[in-house]
Amino acid sequence: MSLSRNRFVLTSLALLTLAFLVGCGSSSPSATPPPTGGFSNTNLNGTYAFSTSGADANGAYIAFAGAFNANGSGQITGGTLDVVDPEFSPIVTTGMAITGGSYGVGVDGRPKSGSGLLNLTTSSGTFTFDFVISSTSGGLITYFDNGTFAGSGSGSFALQSTVAQSNVDSQSYTFNVGGLSASGSTAFAMVGSFTLDANGNVSVGVADVNNGNISTCSTSTGCGMTSGGLTISSTAGTPGSFGFFSSAINPTFDVYPVDATHLKFIETDGVFYTTGDAYTQSSSVPSGNNVFAVAGVDSSAAGPFAAVGLLVTDGGGNITNSSTEDINDAYAGTTGTPLTGFTGTYSTVTGGRATMTLNGFDSGLNGLGCGNCEFAIYPSAGGMQILEIDNAGFTSGTSYQQGSSPTLASGTGYGMNIAGSNIFESSEIEEDDIAEFTNTSGTLTGLIDFNDQGSTTFNPNGGYSASYAADSSGIAGRGLVTSGNNNSYDMATYVVDGSTAFGTVIDSGIVGMATISTQASTGADASAAKRTLTVLQLAKHPAKAAKLKRKIQK
Repeated sequence: MSLSRNRFVLTSLALLTLAFLVGCGSSSPSATPPPTGGFSNTNLNGTYAFSTSGADANGAYIAFAGAFNANGSGQITGGTLDVVDPEFSPIVTTGMAITGGSYGVGVDGRPKSGSGLLNLTTSSGTFTFDFVISSTSGGLITYFDNGTFAGSGSGSFALQSTVAQSNVDSQSYTFNVGGLSASGSTAFAMVGSFTLDANGNVSVGVADVNNGNISTCSTSTGCGMTSGGLTISSTAGTPGSFGFFSSAINPTFDVYPVDATHLKFIETDGVFYTTGDAYTQSSSVPSGNNVFAVAGVDSSAAGPFAAVGLLVTDGGGNITNSSTEDINDAYAGTTGTPLTGFTGTYSTVTGGRATMTLNGFDSGLNGLGCGNCEFAIYPSAGGMQILEIDNAGFTSGTSYQQGSSPTLASGTGYGMNIAGSNIFESSEIEEDDIAEFTNTSGTLTGLIDFNDQGSTTFNPNGGYSASYAADSSGIAGRGLVTSGNNNSYDMATYVVDGSTAFGTVIDSGIVGMATISTQASTGADASAAKRTLTVLQLAKHPAKAAKLKRKIQK
């Protein structure tokens, strides 16, 4: 297990920056284009919908959603921004006009310098984001602000197509949102499905809610929607709205469409603070290997939890013992050895919803496999949305059916973001990192930027350096990334297909979930924008966290 970067974050945030500047004694490498070709400002051209979620500089939940217009020459010419932050006034601020801004795309698809970061100017101030482009259709994005609105968060952006109300009427959607309760002390997540009638009204729908380990809906049927509706704005770049009524919750959201199959949600009611995505509904659980990525909170171990692996279904309602899992539970990773052999069952999809029961699966139970732990599952065009509903834990995420011969291919450029929590700081903090690298026969080299809850480090000395090896035991798509310098981590990764992989950090001291996407400077692959993960929720037990920190440092 590597503690590579961790030795640099044992002191204050101020010393962290200094450590990066002098730590490895080498200059930062220059940006190099991926093998498929270089990027420039022209690759960011059009109106893009985006969202991020994370924490502000004081540890409060912060989320953004919006749409910005990039002119292909480095200027932002318009758009709309929503922000949710308990320390912002008002807490939920919607419909802020983006009046200007700037960006500068380097040959590697990242900002070409610190001045190339994406700046969105509003009447309330300028908000800054880091990014890595996957294609002309979008990529990965990180809130990267150390100014007045300092904070951190991870997400995605995607080129908007023209979506009218008629494109969503009579459609069925599945959604997955997550964040915190209004008190800021309880993790919260919700998944659901709904069908719209010809006028955009909810004709039928169901949702499942997990509020701090407590499911507030029936585990067998969920919470039925009694009414609601979805409206698409007639003005490009401005949000529509979605809301519904049920016996347990009556949320409202601003809606930023990517296209008619993919919508970005941010909650605007102030009851809970959430953001997420909605996709067109699917009718069945995918058969075969499904790469999953879930995250949440381990209440008993007092820390965040993350897991990636294979959920192997037989098409007949059973989850086979070929399923595997790599975890980081409260800063204790699996050190390169996956957990194997969990099993389970799943029901038939009805109204967009099914249930799944797992045995031997670790869902944040202080290292123990659960018995008969229960999940609500909702298949969609954006993967199968997953939420724990057994009142015994808080875990949510997604899974995707795995393609054939999955591996991180050599001779390919990749964008990556890592969202998580770091225990090595003076207190437990949000950490969001974003990188670009090329895989050359298992050697990964590129550039990376760090954001430790508003303390940003752009392009530290040494760049990003690691190695990759496919799983030696033959687990499909599994591989290990081994850190090569102080700016990288040990990770277990699972490849979905030729465009996307998920990973979890298995170093001690940081719990992190990674989204990895291939780069192509030409073409229009929007896969990365659809395959983003629920941001980890921070543990709320500072005394126990401090004890963990002392134990790890020994």
